[in-house]
Amino acid sequence: MNSSLSGSGYVLGHSDPEVQRLENQARFVADLTDDILRRAGLAPGMRVLDLGCGTGDVSFLAASLVGPGGSVLGIDQASGVIEKARERAHRAGLGHVRFQVASVADFDLGEPVDAIIGRLILLHLPDPVATLRRLAEQAGTGTLFVFHEMDMSTARSLPESPLCAQGLHWIKETFRRAGVETDMGSKLYSTFRRAGLPGPRMLLSARFEGGPDSFAYQYLTEVLRTLLPLAERFGIANADAVGIDTFAERLRDEVVALDGVMQPPAFIGAWTRVA
Repeated sequence: MNSSLSGSGYVLGHSDPEVQRLENQARFVADLTDDILRRAGLAPGMRVLDLGCGTGDVSFLAASLVGPGGSVLGIDQASGVIEKARERAHRAGLGHVRFQVASVADFDLGEPVDAIIGRLILLHLPDPVATLRRLAEQAGTGTLFVFHEMDMSTARSLPESPLCAQGLHWIKETFRRAGVETDMGSKLYSTFRRAGLPGPRMLLSARFEGGPDSFAYQYLTEVLRTLLPLAERFGIANADAVGIDTFAERLRDEVVALDGVMQPPAFIGAWTRVA
């Protein structure tokens, strides 16, 4: 960890625009996460704990796999997003999905579970090994652990768009300075092993996006917009240089003019069972 923000939790905050960004991101990568959960073995009737659930997107994916005969508990330390998750579950008629305000870093299991899952949560924890070790000890033999994390270093454009490269640099450097593990996906194997879990099976998946209508331009811009106050605080970028209000349009125009593609950060899924 590289800054005074290390260990302070989710550095992007929980403003309404950030919550909306997370929901947009969730739609963008939903099929990638769904594939990992299916490959890992989530099945009807299972009891699932979703760590760092936010407004519930991964919890809802899990709920569709375990069915009404199973159950999903999502936890997050932000009461505002938990309330929104509860509202979404109620509107969808998902009575087998519950949400609770709780800190992932020190959460103790109060009931048996068959699977513990999470997406883009371990990269924000001050000690993911300790968190997984404690949960594995409480969960017991046979409990499935499934996590989906990104490797920010894999993000790129081909041919290289200078604006894309600059934007990615601002994002990665700001996350790094804020104490976020920018390549958590590649570290999942060692993290699982150090937590006392068996070596996981792993799979990398990534989107390649081109043409004028891709969401990828907005995706990168939304992350940069949320990070901009931190980037300015750290002296990495300033609002005038970024030009955030026109960034997505300029990025799209540059990539399209190159007849190129963007690869947002690749996601790596890892899954194993407590021995």
